[in-house]
Amino acid sequence: MESKQRIDKFNQENPPFYIVDHEDGEYSLCLPLDMLGDEYYPYCQDAFDAYAAEIGEPAYSHNGLKTHGSGYEWEAAFREAFKDDPNIGRILFDCEMGGFFCDANDLALLEDFGSRFKDICEDTERFIPIVSEGIKNAEAWEAEQERLMKTVRGQLMKNPSAVFDIMTPDGNIRLTTKESKALLDGEMQFIKIGGITFSAYELLNQEITDMQTDLFDQNLVRMKTDDPEETMTMSI
Repeated sequence: MESKQRIDKFNQENPPFYIVDHEDGEYSLCLPLDMLGDEYYPYCQDAFDAYAAEIGEPAYSHNGLKTHGSGYEWEAAFREAFKDDPNIGRILFDCEMGGFFCDANDLALLEDFGSRFKDICEDTERFIPIVSEGIKNAEAWEAEQERLMKTVRGQLMKNPSAVFDIMTPDGNIRLTTKESKALLDGEMQFIKIGGITFSAYELLNQEITDMQTDLFDQNLVRMKTDDPEETMTMSI
């Protein structure tokens, strides 16, 4: 089945969630809370109202708006729901007050997460504790997302259509879009830098010390990296 057909099928079966193809190798799972029609609004709000009651806050503010249930808190619930899923690390979040949005370079991954999350959040009894624990853990997750964006892995995830010229402590390397995807998907286990073969995850975890996009080619990114606290390990 073609990507468009798969996306259409997902969107028909999982409203109000839907997937968007950005046509650059990246897909987004979306829940625009500010744009939900009467059929879905307020969608799964009971769990967020329950959290407000748990911490002793009113469900509505003085101006009549809900105190909880922003896109950021939906992200917190999503992270909590899938905290033990190893693939959660392949998701990038781009949420706003009025909407939940997350990105990945793998359509099947978003289809799977999206359909499972819809089932979870529509089971109110199950969703209430997930929302509560997720919001409580949100600050730590936000710090982790910020740390991720300072690594090679994070930038490869954020820019799936870019070619990367990377200056590492062990030599220079150029990554094509195909190679970047293979690294992120775990299909490329090792990589050669400066004539020496290293474990791929060691490159992905390197910290970015400088980065800029080429002035004449927005899909070419140059970066300089340094080893994290644990140094790169050569393969045997």
